[in-house]
Amino acid sequence: MNSKAIERLGELLMLEKYNDVIRGAKTLLHSESKAVASDASKLTGLSLFHQRKFEEALPFLIKVTEYQPDVRDWLNVVTTSTLTKKIEAGRTAFERAIQLQRQTGQQPSTQQICHYYACALRDAGEFTLALEQLNLLRTVYEELKITDPHFLQARSVPFLSHTIDVAIDVFNGLGPSFDGKKWLNDFSSKLDTEGQAYANNKIQLLSS
Repeated sequence: MNSKAIERLGELLMLEKYNDVIRGAKTLLHSESKAVASDASKLTGLSLFHQRKFEEALPFLIKVTEYQPDVRDWLNVVTTSTLTKKIEAGRTAFERAIQLQRQTGQQPSTQQICHYYACALRDAGEFTLALEQLNLLRTVYEELKITDPHFLQARSVPFLSHTIDVAIDVFNGLGPSFDGKKWLNDFSSKLDTEGQAYANNKIQLLSS
């Protein structure tokens, strides 16, 4: 019965009926079944997250990691902790996510985790820390050289366009203290023709 209730709440989450999910999950949070209670916590946390109630979401998402967490569970804690300015907690969760990914091979990949983490750090205004993740991703693209989206997707690497778009935001956030144009020029010189064209086209979006 509880498993069907969880399944139904998952469907409501997909339909973006977040308040209905929160109400429905409330009675399941203290289920004798740890699996059910964990699923109820996840559904509640994700619903609150999608409502941008990050502070409220975080305890529920942390609770999920206490019961057979997967990489995505830790990634949820990474993102939410960072967005609530709990930067050290976010960093710790990031390291746990990377460690678990390498042990299990679960998705998302380490490169995707770095990308999501960079996005959260950007949104939190932690531009210097976001740059660390961008530098890690940069080495991946430079080694591959090929930037075709299908090629990258097959290797679980974020699309180059998504990473460069984050980079532009981060460089603008860092301001004149950081030479974003040089970073992009040096980076693009290591890529294929398509990658170079995209990076060079985006340089004009830099504020300095």
